[in-house]
Amino acid sequence: MDRGQYGYLKRHKKKVIISIISTGIIIVAGVALSLFLFGTTKTVMIIVPILTALPFSKQVVALILCGKFHWLTEEEYKRTETEIPEDIRRDLLYDVSISRYEGMIYFPVVLVRDGRMIFYYNGSFNSKIKDKNELKKAIDKVFEQTPKPYLAVVTTDLEDFIKKACGVRNVHEDFVNKDGRVKKKILELGL
Repeated sequence: MDRGQYGYLKRHKKKVIISIISTGIIIVAGVALSLFLFGTTKTVMIIVPILTALPFSKQVVALILCGKFHWLTEEEYKRTETEIPEDIRRDLLYDVSISRYEGMIYFPVVLVRDGRMIFYYNGSFNSKIKDKNELKKAIDKVFEQTPKPYLAVVTTDLEDFIKKACGVRNVHEDFVNKDGRVKKKILELGL
């Protein structure tokens, strides 16, 4: 399963949990084996648990980041698949996260088409991002280096997202290749 497909982050989260369990077992087994065989951890054998600790901690951080994401339910996903025409659905990206200096922003579905990026946000607002306008400013800041900037639209209601997505019918030939590059950039910005 590739980035941008529905269910990617659920699957990624499962892989991270499996990785945490397996590296945790290696760390505990290495320390226990060293203590059992030599009565101390001051042996060369402890190198394996020490070297395994870094991937373990990296995966714990990844799990914490994935934990804040609210993906689409099966019902919501089916609505996007049935209510949005097929030619527009090809430009949908699911389970999108955008990394910025201040933290991650998660979007269950994004449409990149004809010079527009329509983001559906179902998370909660906080002290860093207080409302929809600040969320749009954060997105604009991430994409300010894009040549011929794309118009970013943020919706917090799936019905509104579907309506706006269906409104982007014809793709102007100037944007066909640019849309692909912007989609690629969006997928590179997150988990």
